[in-house]
Amino acid sequence: MPLPNTLENHVAISDDELLEMLAKLVEEDDDMAAAISVVTALPLDCIAPADEISAYFYIIIDGLVQMLITSKEDRRLATAVIGPGAVFGEEAILDLAHPGLNYCAQAVKPSRLWKLPAEQAKHLLIKHPVLRLALLRTFGLRMVQVENRLEEVAYRWLPERLAAELIRQSRYAESDQIRLSHQALADILGTYRETISAILRDFREAGWVKLGYRRITILDREALEKMSGVIRE
Repeated sequence: MPLPNTLENHVAISDDELLEMLAKLVEEDDDMAAAISVVTALPLDCIAPADEISAYFYIIIDGLVQMLITSKEDRRLATAVIGPGAVFGEEAILDLAHPGLNYCAQAVKPSRLWKLPAEQAKHLLIKHPVLRLALLRTFGLRMVQVENRLEEVAYRWLPERLAAELIRQSRYAESDQIRLSHQALADILGTYRETISAILRDFREAGWVKLGYRRITILDREALEKMSGVIRE
């Protein structure tokens, strides 16, 4: 499917418009329709473990997905959260490798994705500019998120970062109730579960949150926002 001719129009394409263009590809290109298998995932499901993320290309149609890295020491870190219209699995089509690291794409909320084998995805990317646009947009989004997280690590102390992450997660969930374990929050922030648990207890004592099993309820959003400062996606 052709894209608009000007750079200005490329930049102006919204997520909804990009999704519409991707949907039309499936209607108009039998090869793409035949290559796609649909993947569904619930929160915390690992959509693409390390052995698959290097063999398939994924397009998010609904939901939210976070990219997790696991080091040789079994430490985990979330590097980005991406939504509809975004793609991942670029290792499969660009022949990239990350020695010593394992990647996993994990659902943040109920999600639906298209999954394409690497070789077929390569041919379709050459054939369809809209797929290349989706790839470039995702690269840009992930780079901005990584830069923002690095800035937070460098200049903000952990309680501020945790408060900001709770606000982010509530936005993703569209609710004051966040269904995440202390370990999952530790993974996102690149720290230890015990440290996160201690800070959350402080937040609870202050009356800012209520803690449950794999569940955190925000009671005082204004206090968390004041603690967190500027929150960037």
